Amino acid sequence: MLAPYRRLLADRELRRIILTSLIARLPIGMNSLAITLGLQALTGSFATAGVAASAYLLAVGVQAPVIGRAIDTRGPASVMLPLAVAHAVALVALVALAQTTHSPLPLALVSAIAGFCFPPVSMTVRAMYRKSALPDAQKQTAFAIEAILMEICFIVGPLIVSLAAAFAQPAYAILVSAALSAGGVWLFSRSGALARWGEVETGASRHWAGPLTVAAVRRALLLSASFGLAIGLLEIAATGYARAIDQPEVIGLLFAAMSVTSALSGFAYGALPLSSPLARHCLQAMLWLTGGALILAQTERLPVMVAGCLLAGAGFGPGMAAMNLQLGKLTPSHYSTEAFTWSMTLFMGGLGSGFLMGGLLIERLTWQSAMLASAGTFAVAAVVCLALPKTWSRSPEAVSA
Repeated sequence: MLAPYRRLLADRELRRIILTSLIARLPIGMNSLAITLGLQALTGSFATAGVAASAYLLAVGVQAPVIGRAIDTRGPASVMLPLAVAHAVALVALVALAQTTHSPLPLALVSAIAGFCFPPVSMTVRAMYRKSALPDAQKQTAFAIEAILMEICFIVGPLIVSLAAAFAQPAYAILVSAALSAGGVWLFSRSGALARWGEVETGASRHWAGPLTVAAVRRALLLSASFGLAIGLLEIAATGYARAIDQPEVIGLLFAAMSVTSALSGFAYGALPLSSPLARHCLQAMLWLTGGALILAQTERLPVMVAGCLLAGAGFGPGMAAMNLQLGKLTPSHYSTEAFTWSMTLFMGGLGSGFLMGGLLIERLTWQSAMLASAGTFAVAAVVCLALPKTWSRSPEAVSA
């Protein structure tokens, strides 16, 4: 199973690209939590901190397709570094401003500026893989690594924030994020990633709606939104469970359990010579997650809940890898980055909507109702998979050979 990863990572420059991209994207798992805890500590108000964090996430969602289109039309070299510098400066300014005013409006404005300047490293890497001449088998392995890296970001990122809160000042985590963003993108730009992204396809005809003009891409993006909504519901339900048993500290254990098996299953997915269509891989992952959420809704014992999280988490890694592979296959090359940024926008929108809907369900009913809603949304995502065209991670003929 290690052989496909050895073959891919035998490329020294690609190893540098992957490592530096991890450094540059750690803020993905840090910023919303860091802004919430940091500003709450500086202003004394969770409401003000929440408004600023929401403004940040909203701005990230709005800017992603805009920046994605800029990268597709101008290339990443002229876009990524200026964004990284502006993002870091805005985060530092946010901390400085919070020490002089506790008014939510200016803090939300600066936080939104930081979000709008967030450099889309993940989307650039995915577009690089999509446009590359790598064999299909290596692209499958590369997108599996992408899924694993995102899990690492959402494990290590909150850990850095927690360490800052425990041993120093929570706002320091915002400054660490600024340094990781600026320094990581600078290293990323020197790794060869921007050159490997390729040339801008100047001769390609472009529509104002970009990749949204392609019906198959719209269906794939609907799957991203459904997937994000289901995850948001699942995560807020798990949080509600921890509150219901009066052990809020176990929420980290539950998320870690899901992340560990997600990374392991994603690793396995990247090595397996699968010859079935990618839509079937997505369908199997959604059905697995539907079953996992249904199991989680039936228990109140912590050991069983942890076991259920380990079981359910195994669907995330392959699901994310297959969805990204499929989106890349369905998208015209000159829309690659924009399509992946649309995917992130809709996923984040779904995630936020899941938190909102799940929170309302928990307040009015029980945490189980939010978990059942998550299972139902995963089932809807499975139905969406049936409408996706057949594409393969690698041709059946190549697998047979």
